Amino acid sequence: MKKFYFLFFIVLLTTAVISGCSEKSSQATTGDQNSEEQQTLKATISAPKSPAIFPSILLAEQQKDIELITWETADTLLAQIQKKQAQFIALPLNMGANLYAKGMPLQLIQVNTFGSMFLVSTYDKVQKLEDLAHQTIFVPSQGGPPDILTNYLIAQNNIPGVKLSFVNLSEIGQQLASGAIQHVVIPEPLLSIVQANLQTDLHIAINFEEVWQKQFSKQLPQTGIFVNKAWASSNQHAIKQFQALSEQAITDLYQQPDVSLPLLSDFFKSNEKIMESALTNSSLHFQTAQQARNETEAYFKILLEIAPDSIGGALPNEDFYYNE
Repeated sequence: MKKFYFLFFIVLLTTAVISGCSEKSSQATTGDQNSEEQQTLKATISAPKSPAIFPSILLAEQQKDIELITWETADTLLAQIQKKQAQFIALPLNMGANLYAKGMPLQLIQVNTFGSMFLVSTYDKVQKLEDLAHQTIFVPSQGGPPDILTNYLIAQNNIPGVKLSFVNLSEIGQQLASGAIQHVVIPEPLLSIVQANLQTDLHIAINFEEVWQKQFSKQLPQTGIFVNKAWASSNQHAIKQFQALSEQAITDLYQQPDVSLPLLSDFFKSNEKIMESALTNSSLHFQTAQQARNETEAYFKILLEIAPDSIGGALPNEDFYYNE
């Protein structure tokens, strides 16, 4: 009888162990499936054709459920925002602040572009800002960052006789080639594209990022990713996923050029050498809104002094910065 009870106990114990292992295996399998499901982010990103779009080009290629759309004009951008066509929107920081001041429910979740703007010249002797005294400098987008920052640097450095005039971004290459303009503020990747097609050399007189760092000991934040505040409050996990994917995409841009350059070249209908130059000249790295807040606010304070309307007349409050 004792032998029977002993054997019965062993059977029960073995059954319990097998059952437990099976349950754990089932939980592990379910966990793996959930993990895989969590890695899938279904979203649309809207961005202008500037360096801020570079990581999104990679994301749209790497993630099957991420779609990339573009905007070129303020009207297109506003329509996309109002129709909620994109969950993640790349905007110049001052534009985001301006829309926020006007009641748009936007929140900044990351800053990814810290430099991609240059003042260039076809004159050999122009190598620095002081060499542009009594010259006409052309800038795109009246009232935009190229206009505001160029005016600011001219005033701060007391450069005499400088006149600012305006040119459409799409016409810069043609105007430089014809000799109609000699000095112009130009962003990447347009700078590298124009340089590759011009017969004359372009000399960089100002790298705005370098000048800003020298003057303020801070980076020059230019473009970030924004989301709708109401959507953000109920999609925190999606934002966390997007942040991680964005950070990795920026790393991949520079560390995997054999992958990134063909994608950029195809998107911009250009060759890889040109896109390599554009990527090298662009200061792209990932910071959350909170990490970039001090530098962003320092930038906004300068804009508030010299062009308050460019950020809506006041510094954005704390709610402007998404807090994970």
